[in-house]
Amino acid sequence: MKTLLIFLLLIVTFQGSSQINGKWHTAFTVAGSSHRVDLEITGIGRDANVLISFPDIPQMKTMELEDYSVFKDSIYFKWDKIGLLYQGHYFAKGDSIHGVMQQNGLEWNATFQRGEQAKKTVARPQEPQAPFDYDIQEITIKNGENTIGATLTLPRTKTAFPIVVLASGSGPQNRDCELMGHKPFWIIADFLTKNGMGVLRFDDRGTGKSTGNFAKTDLNGFASDVETCFDYLHKRFKKHPIGLCGHSEGGMHTLIVAARNKKVDFLIQLAAVGTNGKDVLVEQQYLIPLKSGNDEKAARANSLIYDSLTTMLQTSPKDQYSKNVNDFVKRNFELLPEEVKNKASASEIAASYIAFLDNDWARQFIVFQAPEYLHQIKCPILVLNGSEDIQVPPFKNQESFKRNISSVSKPHSLVKIIPGVNHLFQTCKKCTVLEYGELEETFSVAALQEIVHWLKQF
Repeated sequence: MKTLLIFLLLIVTFQGSSQINGKWHTAFTVAGSSHRVDLEITGIGRDANVLISFPDIPQMKTMELEDYSVFKDSIYFKWDKIGLLYQGHYFAKGDSIHGVMQQNGLEWNATFQRGEQAKKTVARPQEPQAPFDYDIQEITIKNGENTIGATLTLPRTKTAFPIVVLASGSGPQNRDCELMGHKPFWIIADFLTKNGMGVLRFDDRGTGKSTGNFAKTDLNGFASDVETCFDYLHKRFKKHPIGLCGHSEGGMHTLIVAARNKKVDFLIQLAAVGTNGKDVLVEQQYLIPLKSGNDEKAARANSLIYDSLTTMLQTSPKDQYSKNVNDFVKRNFELLPEEVKNKASASEIAASYIAFLDNDWARQFIVFQAPEYLHQIKCPILVLNGSEDIQVPPFKNQESFKRNISSVSKPHSLVKIIPGVNHLFQTCKKCTVLEYGELEETFSVAALQEIVHWLKQF
């Protein structure tokens, strides 16, 4: 996800047309990002061109990808803007492209079919509409050589109301945490500000009006952006209680900051990791395939593979990890599910694992231990998880929060499950990741009310 997948390719100029040329479409929703995708592939080798578009997001125009390789029967492309990587092969029998897609810390099989998809509109009834009875300020904040673009919403009151910094999860997100037509951070900001609280939400590095290289940033770099926003508020609003709210991986960023910065007055963890990065990744690699319709054996096998890969990541020297993964996949190739073996070779499967895990971000994510930070934090903590979350399993992570919140924090802290909601705090029906974009609800009102009620103690 965070590093380029490097191929040693023979540079050849192809002429003429290719069986992989044409218009293709697929649909995916993984790790908080859901899209239907159209591809248009023309040419081969140096003469190739790959256009990508999203029929459900009209504000995103068709664009030409810059990082891709096209051959007569295969394609590779990477789009840094949304952390998307794909490697696939053309199958004439089914007139389709089968391959592996990666985004935001997960990978899954993706098949492109010929043709374009019709546009569809899904209502987003919670999206805030003007006029607003509070103040909205567009601001920029410097963090070293980078600039952070942000929006600050403030109630029109002179009381010392609490102000919260929102931190988004995996993948490059804008300040609204915009995905699949939803804008959850905008909805949180609107709801909290209408209830008398200030909210700062910001663009991730390299997104919106923020500068910097998202792909080369590790957990500590993301945490520094959160802390810079906090410091800005702390200097400007000296009499106000100021805290942090992190969703998913953003919970990690805020834990890092709250553990070292004793000025943080409160902390909110939404669908966040309470155990450790390795356990969460391994378990989601079981739950997501299982919920998506795979059988128990295939889901368990996928989880065991990631258990081995992440163990190797912790124990292998950096310069040996790639070789160790290739050797591991070759040794265990026959044990992989048939649907995986039929769509990619051992070297291609290994390459997809390496692209996801062989980088500084993944190494930090895997070894991240939430209890180490919780023991150091002295401020009150609100922990909310959805009962149907299959990306950060709610019950194990909440139990760890309960055990490890410090004795100083515990009297004013709350750990609670919101029933019937998924990782994005949507009231779900099928509760699969594929459903995220289909649901009209963006963020559970019950969860919003819990946040407001808890913040009123400050």
